[in-house]
Amino acid sequence: MAENRFAVREASKAPALRPQTRVDLLLAVLGLAAVWWIAARLMNLPILPTPARVGQAFIEELFRGDLLGHFLASLWRVLASTALAVGLAAPAGLALGQSPRLNRFFSPVIYLLYPAPKVALAPIVLLLFGIGDSAKILIIFLVLFFQILVLVRDQAAAIR
Repeated sequence: MAENRFAVREASKAPALRPQTRVDLLLAVLGLAAVWWIAARLMNLPILPTPARVGQAFIEELFRGDLLGHFLASLWRVLASTALAVGLAAPAGLALGQSPRLNRFFSPVIYLLYPAPKVALAPIVLLLFGIGDSAKILIIFLVLFFQILVLVRDQAAAIR
């Protein structure tokens, strides 16, 4: 009997962290905090506060109630840009992957734009769209769009 290659495998549980791994993780976090604290004390600049000051500000924002609003605004931007990127890049990738002619036509543009760091476009996007939500959504969209487009195109071409 042939094995079904599309059969869903039973999801295995993620392995629990061993005690030594937990100790290593704790030491790494404490080491990073120590380096941060030392650097903040040596530089003595307002741009690099100590970990204690950051923790204090986090607690203040948490109890003030502003943090939830900021979190929800960021969540909205991420969800909106992800929905746009998937909604546009997935069908485009399917079309390019299934049509060699379309793929040959658009590949030069994709290969030109794909490796470019999209964050480098942030100043231009901010100049054109301002500092509102649309600019932030567009920047996240640009980061995601080509990743999804190339992935879906390559996978669609593989099953052609």
